[in-house]
Amino acid sequence: MTGESLVSFLQNEIRQQPQVLTTLLDREIENAQRIAADLRARSVKYVIMAARGTSDNAARYGQYLFGAYNRLPVGLATPSLFSVYGQPPRLEDSLIIGISQSGQSPDIVAVLEEGQRQGVPTLAVTKDPDSPLAAQGDYVLVLLRSPSSSKNSTTSSPSPTPQPISCTVLSL
Repeated sequence: MTGESLVSFLQNEIRQQPQVLTTLLDREIENAQRIAADLRARSVKYVIMAARGTSDNAARYGQYLFGAYNRLPVGLATPSLFSVYGQPPRLEDSLIIGISQSGQSPDIVAVLEEGQRQGVPTLAVTKDPDSPLAAQGDYVLVLLRSPSSSKNSTTSSPSPTPQPISCTVLSL
């Protein structure tokens, strides 16, 4: 991509954001409210978020929201402890949130798999409801994917903006 085409691509994504967010909220608000209500009824004492790349930015945003609005301590997972070293931490009393646009990241999937194994609630935030990540979620928030975009986060459109919005809706 040339410099000029990159600027045009980014400008196009920025212009799409209001409609993307409106559509996401229209489509997922009831699901998010149901998930949030169900999680409030459980004994969640802290949140662990697993993400990579641009999704990690959404996790950081979620860290502030869940801390500020829900007064929950929030940590960012170290996925290699789960996927490479096979030494995951104890997860009791936690909520595990995996954020991946494609839902294909093996290390993020491994974090949710371990949450399932340890019997804690898991939430997948992804564009692909049929992804391995979504399969490991007790709850799933589906982000928007335009019909012309691929599942690969580096070429997907619209932008990753819906990821932090999904954290906002859940935290309220």
